[in-house]
Amino acid sequence: MLTIDKLLYYLEQQFVNFVILEDFLKKVKRSFDDYVAYFREGLLDDREIADKLGVSRVNVWRMRKKWESGENSVSDDSRLSISEDTFEHLLSQTFKSEVNARKVRSELDLERANLELGFINAFKQYSGVELVSMHTKIENLRAEIDALNKASSKKNKQVVNGEINSLKSELDEYIKECSIREMELYYECMKKLATVHEAESKSNYKNSKGHK
Repeated sequence: MLTIDKLLYYLEQQFVNFVILEDFLKKVKRSFDDYVAYFREGLLDDREIADKLGVSRVNVWRMRKKWESGENSVSDDSRLSISEDTFEHLLSQTFKSEVNARKVRSELDLERANLELGFINAFKQYSGVELVSMHTKIENLRAEIDALNKASSKKNKQVVNGEINSLKSELDEYIKECSIREMELYYECMKKLATVHEAESKSNYKNSKGHK
């Protein structure tokens, strides 16, 4: 069951992943000037600069050679180089984020299914109470008809048949009335479920628009 603590934990993980991604994008966009600033300071070696910028030592060495040769810019391919560790870490965090997202979605779907099942069970109980008087009347009419059939004789058969036919007509009317009322109740149930799904769809649509 999805709890508030689980939801908060999931949101916290999403925020952490967002920070990691934001940091990654900053590292990807390293410009030549980012390297030059460290080269001019002369306080760090290539390994330390690579750690600071989140790129490979080879990339720092390449930028240093270009700086020493007097070049003022580098190609996009060089600027987009990142360290293998950084890339693998990003992939790992992205995978974990997807796993957590699927887990939360699964728990939400299960919780919704349980709520719908509970609603349907409650509806069945309600409809049973709502229709109990009609069902009782139908069963009583059937019992009367059976009793008359068993008690009929040649002497009063015509009279009994008249009573049976009258009871059968009454039984048919009650069955129709009960069926119509049962369909009305089911229709009300379906409308309520459809309203819930529609509200949920609108909420999901608004949330998806808000994240764009």
